[in-house]
Amino acid sequence: MGEEDTNQDSVDPNSFRGDEKVDSALELRNAFSEAITHHGFPDTLVLSRERADDVFHERRIRIMDYLKTHQPQSVRALAKELDVDKGVISRDLQKLLELDIVEFDHDGRSKSPRLKHQHVIVEPIY
Repeated sequence: MGEEDTNQDSVDPNSFRGDEKVDSALELRNAFSEAITHHGFPDTLVLSRERADDVFHERRIRIMDYLKTHQPQSVRALAKELDVDKGVISRDLQKLLELDIVEFDHDGRSKSPRLKHQHVIVEPIY
């Protein structure tokens, strides 16, 4: 074996191509999530930077902040409480649902939005 084969710790994750790079990023994200959990932050969702860029803007952060301390009875009630059009709130909640940030309690035809996780963080730059 050559010297380059024995020093696997010096592998640059950015040098991977295709699936190898994706697998490496996923492994790093999973390891980060496990470390966060181990250090006292259970129920933590770790988002990739790309997904976070797509999601986090002022109105959606406002929705998440509101849901931390309030339990609106419906999407319509949330829209009224935040003084935002119901259609806009519905689209924002749908995006947050796709990313596993919110969930809905169903009561008949009414859907009550709730935060699904205690903590939502964005993966670090590495």
